[in-house]
Amino acid sequence: MPICENCGQKWPWKTVVKNTVKLTNKAKCPYCEKNQYLIPKSRRLTGIFSYIPAFLIITLTLFLDLNGIGIFLLAIALMIVFLGLYPFMMKLSNDEQLPTYKLE
Repeated sequence: MPICENCGQKWPWKTVVKNTVKLTNKAKCPYCEKNQYLIPKSRRLTGIFSYIPAFLIITLTLFLDLNGIGIFLLAIALMIVFLGLYPFMMKLSNDEQLPTYKLE
């Protein structure tokens, strides 16, 4: 679970999930009200991880020959798993850190 770098409090799961749907890398700490930012490593990890459910839906639909209801239930199950795991991938910082790229 993410911990506020400013006050050191662990964020509740519900707060993290609410911030997930905002689609921004900035969130306000529920305890100290200071802005916290996702670190670049967390942004990359969650970005990659967000494509896994779509890949699994397509792959399992092809192999298991699922109908529309099966695909819908699979999508809901994968969303629940993603929302359950997302808070554990989230690391926070007091300042917005831009990703650095090496040009070679």
